[in-house]
Amino acid sequence: MRIALAQINPRLGRFAQNLEHIAAVIQEARLRDSHLVAFPEAALTGYAFRSREETLELLPGDLAARAVDVVSRSCGESLVLLGLIEREGEEIFNTVLLISSKGLVARYRKAHLPYLGVDRFVTPGPEPPLVVDTPFGRLGVLICFELRFPEVARVLALKGADIIFNITNWPQGAEANATFIGRTRALENRVFLASCNRCGMERGVQFIGRSQVLSPEGRILAKAGPGEEILYADVDLSLAREKSVIKQPGEYEMHLFRERKPHLYHALTQTDGTEEDSPEEK
Repeated sequence: MRIALAQINPRLGRFAQNLEHIAAVIQEARLRDSHLVAFPEAALTGYAFRSREETLELLPGDLAARAVDVVSRSCGESLVLLGLIEREGEEIFNTVLLISSKGLVARYRKAHLPYLGVDRFVTPGPEPPLVVDTPFGRLGVLICFELRFPEVARVLALKGADIIFNITNWPQGAEANATFIGRTRALENRVFLASCNRCGMERGVQFIGRSQVLSPEGRILAKAGPGEEILYADVDLSLAREKSVIKQPGEYEMHLFRERKPHLYHALTQTDGTEEDSPEEK
């Protein structure tokens, strides 16, 4: 599978301009035979909205439908992951759309929200982490801050994701995500991980770029710099389906999923993170 990560600099609130640029990038990636083209978090809308009122005033209610219409006519045989801030009535969601030539394939709304930018005014997504079957393999999706939660990536891996796409807006100060955290999530779950970040400046916030594709061993397969570019990588997703590491058969083996002990992890489901009796013990 050839993936393309479109590290672009969207313009806040300039939806038509952003969508035109997105369509052009898709066409360029298709010329390189890309099977999937991923765009950053809020690539269609921008991110640094100042208030809930401004966000609701600027966002058209049919923006997602418009994006699906344009992208589906542009993508040919490719799939597209597109981030946007989405309005539904009086609610605001931080959303990723998976789009094909036939239209909308799936939608995921960010559930874990930092107190930052438009996420201060966003309704948490109600659905569990998303895994989608495609002709190329099983794709998992998480959005930006959700990379900080090992449970999200682990659930995606347990649901069979071969590759996890982290659709993100890393600003200055978030360098650890590119340097450490992404590599850890790929390694601990033995999945490919592709982080598609934005670049440029928006309302005084500098975004760092550094989009990257990581192997199930946590190795960097491809990485971008700080500016606009399309990052390409060829990945063999079947390599993510082996969850055991056999260094020396019968002598040195690590069975990362088989040796999980879920009955010991019930503290993970406690909302305050403290040890309590499991439901079975109450």
